[in-house]
Amino acid sequence: FAAETESLRQNAADKLRRKRLDLIVANDVSAPGAGFEHDTNEVLILGEGIEQNVSLADKRAIAAAVLDAVVALRAT
Repeated sequence: FAAETESLRQNAADKLRRKRLDLIVANDVSAPGAGFEHDTNEVLILGEGIEQNVSLADKRAIAAAVLDAVVALRAT
């Protein structure tokens, strides 16, 4: 996971490469209604062949999207 306040995609992509990760989930902690102290979030999921923007949703829906991305990654 990467909590960011600016350059969300670029910072997440850099961290993905630098740390040799299979997948990273980035969230803009400065976005209204998202992140800490909220029941909702919006994230960017990045990985090899995966780039998915998940719009503002409850955190269970975000977790489901992350799990789907992990399953898709493992299937390749």
